[in-house]
Amino acid sequence: MLLGAVDLGSNSFRVEIGRVDGDRIVTQSYWKETIRMAAGFDKNGALTPEMQEKALAALSRFHEKLAGLPATQVRAVGTQALREAANSSEFLPKAEAALGYPIGILSGHEEARLVFKGCARTLPPSDKRRLVVDIGGASTEFVVGQDLEAQEYESYHVGCVNTSMKFFADGVITAEKLDKAIVACCAEFSEGEHKFNDTKFDEAYGSAGTFGAVSDICVAQGWSDGEVTPEHLEKIRALLLRAGNINNIQFPGLKPDRREVIAGGYAVLTAVYRTAGIKSMRPASGALRVGLLYEQLGIVQNRDPRRSRGDSHLSYSATVLLLSGRGRVGARGCILRKVKCNALAGLHHAISARKVANARVGAIDRMHDLQVGALIGRLFERVGKLGVAVEHLGRNAGEGHAGDADRHEDSRNDAKRFKNAHENRAYRLVCLTARACVDIKARCALLA
Repeated sequence: MLLGAVDLGSNSFRVEIGRVDGDRIVTQSYWKETIRMAAGFDKNGALTPEMQEKALAALSRFHEKLAGLPATQVRAVGTQALREAANSSEFLPKAEAALGYPIGILSGHEEARLVFKGCARTLPPSDKRRLVVDIGGASTEFVVGQDLEAQEYESYHVGCVNTSMKFFADGVITAEKLDKAIVACCAEFSEGEHKFNDTKFDEAYGSAGTFGAVSDICVAQGWSDGEVTPEHLEKIRALLLRAGNINNIQFPGLKPDRREVIAGGYAVLTAVYRTAGIKSMRPASGALRVGLLYEQLGIVQNRDPRRSRGDSHLSYSATVLLLSGRGRVGARGCILRKVKCNALAGLHHAISARKVANARVGAIDRMHDLQVGALIGRLFERVGKLGVAVEHLGRNAGEGHAGDADRHEDSRNDAKRFKNAHENRAYRLVCLTARACVDIKARCALLA
């Protein structure tokens, strides 16, 4: 049996096809395209038409690579860039059509858990506590775990692309810019120091492109066999300052598509070392896409670990329909009776709790692996004291009968108000199935 995993990352899109061999998955083929989605936002936080066109073209090529694999054997996910994009609800249906498979949006926590699972599957077995750090295009995941299980994990909104854009947009590299970028990343990671310091792990591994690029430079320069230490980071800093500009970077071992984001990636990685007190880190392959493959194997074999955690993997469009009240109720649809959340962490701009009552809940026709009773699971990302209550107006409310128009006018108006300017950020986070929150209580019921 073949399984497919598609990772719509904030920097690169990847697809991997693996052959199931007992409890192992052997890679059959792998493709990667550098998209830089995190660099494709307009001033309103929406993906530009040009970026959408570039992404859709790549997904169409991935569709050909997957060669008609059944939907039950393929899992496709988006990460931070799609969690943030203001127009994800418009883009995702087009992306799903181009790829030919449903696309889910991972929460930061779920992304971290799957990264650890993928790395653990490719590392030698060990009972040591392992720290795995995954620096992506727009987010960085820290995970501590043992064997195959993640125990502590967190996702932060800094990556190689958004950091490069913020501090090195003009291409110029100076000591002052590097220091500012490192300090900003350290500030973002600071809340995790107590969970990911050097007393919490025995060995450290880096996954994804940024750490791999730095490790490759160390090998090419003859500094190490792939290990990266703080002393190696200082040497790379000297190389960056000597180059002075992104256009002048010609480091042995560095792939051309990494030049534009290596300065930002270096800053993020240096902040990771300082935050966690890392003395040595080695590369780990696999990461998210391998975690997705093993997760899908568990689903196919009816051993889905999300069931025990109360998670449910929904496609993005399914989630938006569920929470925004758009769409029609189909035979496999569900209604969300009540959702009340008191999320932890919080946004930089805290949003007052409010209630959106009588909002219609739409149908999810393509919710192929929905587990009733676990519909919401890990829903909100750092929404910070955002309370939402969603109530169904009646068992037939979703059918869209003409006579219901007046009865639902208030609910439609409430939904529109909830999505307007002052709460747009919160609305997007709610819709994007984000970081796990505490004390979520949900009841789900199948429509007759």
